Amino acid sequence: MRMFIAALAGAAALLPALVHATTALPDPTDAAASVPTASVPSVFADYQPYRDQKAPSWQELNRAVTTSPGKPGMSHGQMPSGGAGAKSNDHTSHQEESAK
Repeated sequence: MRMFIAALAGAAALLPALVHATTALPDPTDAAASVPTASVPSVFADYQPYRDQKAPSWQELNRAVTTSPGKPGMSHGQMPSGGAGAKSNDHTSHQEESAK
């Protein structure tokens, strides 16, 4: 407890010396008072403007999505048709025979 009081008394003794070491702020109402310069970095210092990439034309995009002859894919010629080669539906033919 005595150490604490001694430390507190020592700090109180040094306090007036520390007060004189601080700089006094200028009067805010004085128009002639000097103002310290502030160096603030710009928020745009690292800004890089956006650059559009070369976009393909609509013709190039259409060519890219269409099926080329060398690539496998389904064309309209491969779709099943309702002609003579098509399988008949058993339900339809059975109903037609019973209706006769």
